[in-house]
Amino acid sequence: MKTKYVILAWLLVTSMGSFAQSDEELPKNSQELKELKAQVKLGDLHAQYLLGYCYMTGISGVVAQSQSEGKRLIKKAADAGNADACRIMYKMDPLKYYDYRGRAEKSYTEDGGGEACYYMAELYANDKRQCQRWLKTSLKKGYARARTALESIYNNDWSGSATSFESWVNGILAIGESEEVEIQLEKPKAEITYISDVDQNLPETKLTRENTLAVVIGNENYTNVAPVQFALNDASMFAEYCRKVLGVPEKQVIYLPDATYGSLVGTIADVKNIAETFKEGELTLIFYYAGHGIPNEQTKDAYLMPIDADAQKTNICYPTGKLINDLASTGARNIVVFLDACFSGAQRGEGVLAENRGVVIKPKEVAPKGQMVMFSSAMGDETAWPYKEKGHGLFTYFLLKKLQQSAGEVTLDELSDYLVMQVRRQSALNLKKQTPTVVPSVAVGEEWREWKLK
Repeated sequence: MKTKYVILAWLLVTSMGSFAQSDEELPKNSQELKELKAQVKLGDLHAQYLLGYCYMTGISGVVAQSQSEGKRLIKKAADAGNADACRIMYKMDPLKYYDYRGRAEKSYTEDGGGEACYYMAELYANDKRQCQRWLKTSLKKGYARARTALESIYNNDWSGSATSFESWVNGILAIGESEEVEIQLEKPKAEITYISDVDQNLPETKLTRENTLAVVIGNENYTNVAPVQFALNDASMFAEYCRKVLGVPEKQVIYLPDATYGSLVGTIADVKNIAETFKEGELTLIFYYAGHGIPNEQTKDAYLMPIDADAQKTNICYPTGKLINDLASTGARNIVVFLDACFSGAQRGEGVLAENRGVVIKPKEVAPKGQMVMFSSAMGDETAWPYKEKGHGLFTYFLLKKLQQSAGEVTLDELSDYLVMQVRRQSALNLKKQTPTVVPSVAVGEEWREWKLK
């Protein structure tokens, strides 16, 4: 079923393009085309968008394909405020036409209906977490096609690259719109449940933190070791909090899901380059990581583990000592690091990463440098546990909860006390032990206690 379905989705995307417009609204003969053009002349922006779509794709026996004319009409409708046209402009070239995405999101969000949320899911098709979130919201608002997409995702238990997911979800969205395609859905493997309390009702800010850069990495789907349960949920929601609660501009939130060694190295290099564009002492840098940590068995040095790494070979992992040096070298005024990972060789939950190693290791402690304070989810050889009822890591859940409760207006001292108390208590209730740690650099002294992320 899975292979057949993915091939079907791929064929649909290939034949229709990746824009997924409902055939019901498109003209089926020359008379209907004439009527559509008449509506355009009357200033109907949706009709103009539809006409542009007709030219973009071509309709056999009705209108010849002309992508230049189609793009002209769609751009004109987008510039005049049509949300669907803005969505198509963004999908044509996400980098060149990035601003159109914001216009589309604003229109769809303000509309608030199930169909609007459905199209929001399409805009987030390269972000599995956000795509599912909008589909669930669409379903809650009664939009039936969202269930088709959601059930297809659950049935096929998708995992893979962001690029393949985008194509796959576009196929699902297209299938949901086509009456000619019959698809037999299996009973979902998992019940479609709605999102955690910290994944909704985010207290949005009107502030814009132009001098803040956030780097958010979530490593869940590993090639050679067990996955990190909820790591993508953790990272994508923290990135969302950076944008909406803390006011970090969209382009200054670098979100990296399932980072390979190469992408991790490249991202840190990008951060250094971006930091050089700020005046010294002007930048605030937030770094967040959820995923596996790993110790070197001989040296006890701690590493962040990319998804393509091997638990036995730390030479293709990223040393936490190097990470600290790299971040400190930016000369940022404030650097706040959150690590939801344990570096003892334990998995998030039960077991160890390396099959031939039956015990965990207490890694070396690495001191922060520069204007840095570092929050770690677990102490020494402890394990960072999942909070299964909430769909997050235990540490990240309470981090998000405090940001939600305070609307981001919380000092790091208050955040530190809250995290230590809540994580220790919840882990003890689960008959486990997890103690977050907060370590400032020597240069920072006690001043970090009054810092805020917002």
